[in-house]
Amino acid sequence: MKNQIVLQGDVFDICQRLKEVDETYFVVFNFNRKKFEVHSSLQRGSSYCFTIPYDCLDDRTIDFARKTSVARIDQLIKEIDQQNENLEKQMQKQTVERLKEVLE
Repeated sequence: MKNQIVLQGDVFDICQRLKEVDETYFVVFNFNRKKFEVHSSLQRGSSYCFTIPYDCLDDRTIDFARKTSVARIDQLIKEIDQQNENLEKQMQKQTVERLKEVLE
């Protein structure tokens, strides 16, 4: 892990609390990207899992890890399907409204 450092602890104990989501997780600071990353010790090849989308480690990091956890894959797929269905309905409604405008 060149240009990276594995964090052993932090002010809010996020490094340890991430293990509640997945005990194989650990936090790395990437100096090149100036970002925190979550890695897994069980992943083959690269241990990288995701980049934390915040500038600091806080509760949002735990929430983000839970939301993106593989354990939630079925729920995530349902959420994506629901969003796609809502978008489809919205697009159909807009198309009908445009057609009405053109035909009037």
